[in-house]
Amino acid sequence: MPSEVIADKSLQRELADSIIRMVPLDEIRILLACGAKVNEPVTQGLRPIHYAIWQRYLEATRLLLVRGCDINATDDCGYSALHLSAEHGYTELVKLLLESGAAVDYRPDTGEEFPRTTLCDEPLRLAIRNKHYAVARLLLEHGADPNKRYFFGSEINLVSDPEYLELLLMFGANPDSRDRAGLTPLMKAARQRKGIESVLLLISYGADVNAMADARNDYRTVMHYAVLGGNTDVVNLLVKQGARVNYDCPELNKPSALDLAILKGDVPMLQLLLSAGAQVNSSSSVIGTPLHVACSDNISNRKEMVKILLESGADPNLKVYNEDDGAQLRPALAEYLASDTDPCEETVALLLRYGARVIMKTQFRDPDGILNHLQNVTTVEHEHIFYMLLEAAEAFDLCMIKRNHILNAVQKETLIERAKTPIALLAQTRIFFLKMAEKPKVDLGLLEEDDEFEEFPTEHWGTEDADDADVSVWEDNWEDDIVQDDFSQQLRQQLEKLREQNKS
Repeated sequence: MPSEVIADKSLQRELADSIIRMVPLDEIRILLACGAKVNEPVTQGLRPIHYAIWQRYLEATRLLLVRGCDINATDDCGYSALHLSAEHGYTELVKLLLESGAAVDYRPDTGEEFPRTTLCDEPLRLAIRNKHYAVARLLLEHGADPNKRYFFGSEINLVSDPEYLELLLMFGANPDSRDRAGLTPLMKAARQRKGIESVLLLISYGADVNAMADARNDYRTVMHYAVLGGNTDVVNLLVKQGARVNYDCPELNKPSALDLAILKGDVPMLQLLLSAGAQVNSSSSVIGTPLHVACSDNISNRKEMVKILLESGADPNLKVYNEDDGAQLRPALAEYLASDTDPCEETVALLLRYGARVIMKTQFRDPDGILNHLQNVTTVEHEHIFYMLLEAAEAFDLCMIKRNHILNAVQKETLIERAKTPIALLAQTRIFFLKMAEKPKVDLGLLEEDDEFEEFPTEHWGTEDADDADVSVWEDNWEDDIVQDDFSQQLRQQLEKLREQNKS
């Protein structure tokens, strides 16, 4: 008996070797007549048909099929003859096997969204992975499942080439299938710098342009990924197809697409989103408004972005509160002064021009205070920014100014003197219009030349003994007296300047 087993094994080995050497079919027939089996394994579960496929020996494959070999037999790793031919792109062998009744799907459907990884994938996956388009199409035409699930997602989640995307979609692949990370094919395509072809393709097959990822990916939408990709054509296409540029779930407090454009320093993308209706004053309790983001550290093209945001209606004084403790985030001006170690005079001037309040107090005393964020304007090359802020200051805290250790001695003394003197006419005019802006909008063009204005009281400065005084400008009470002609004339001149700025 043992000798018979050895003889059988040697015959199987000889059959395999003969197929590998691609001997004439007559020699293979002789071996089969001598007792070699078409369905007996040679080694590690490999059958004679595996060797015939490996050698691309079409005639031997036909002979084995005629002799009744198991066309779906698998080796110890789970590979069938179709797996081998699909992996290597042997189109004629794939066609022969399919016409002979080979199964196209081998992994059982367990119902799991992300089934465990096995030693081999489906023939369709092998064909696509190795770029054998004709083989993949043959398999799909013979019923291969285009939505087969794997550990990392379905078939379409594992493909990035537009050619294979279209092939799968054509045969019924789900365009909104999620991969293991929770992303759809459209999100991944939009993220690619040159992904517009794939984006067009997926949209044409009904992909959701407003799909949102889960918490692992900060609830980003397709628009977020398009902005990260940096292709304005993709963003423009998504907008035209109904993609929303604003968050539907503001309570999630994650960065918006507009925030991502700012973080990337992408000026054209910022302009495109704003023109598409992005909310310039939307806010997150974590990072604040888009203006806060633009004023934060390490942002490229910062000055240009701040200018665009302000011109688009960004409110530099918008109050944003932390969701956890209810504390107010520091204002945009304070964010900029604290974050930029090399502050730009033009950026500060922009913020002031568009109404940023200058409160010379600590944030503990006033959430809008900037007193503790002046460390970057104490040097000689930047102290002119300090004096620019000083001219626009509208409220002071003498006690905390005297205790301040950030400013140099000259700046501290200047600030103390400024807090004890009346606010200049220019600053009063600025504060007046800031107050007006907080009320229903008034068209400056409707004001007549003969209109007269009421005067600000000047009882708002401190004394030497008033260290703890909270010195601030008058806010709500108007004087009953009409201003003197000279004051009225100066105020009108300032008004004319503001009108010119509005026109420009």
